[in-house]
Amino acid sequence: MKLSDIKPGQKVSLNGIIAEYQGIPKVKIPTFGKVEKRVFRIDETGDYLYYNLIDGSKTLKSEKIKLL
Repeated sequence: MKLSDIKPGQKVSLNGIIAEYQGIPKVKIPTFGKVEKRVFRIDETGDYLYYNLIDGSKTLKSEKIKLL
């Protein structure tokens, strides 16, 4: 399964950290502008993890991601 196959709202484990996939919104990056990123929200802290769109072709196993 690839990173692009995850649906918004699915719970995953990122290196042992439980997170929820938020989809591909536009994210503002300081001194650069807005870009589209794959966004995961960490359940415990509410922080966000971002992946580039190019990473969508990588497998879940190579990124150490497990579906819950």
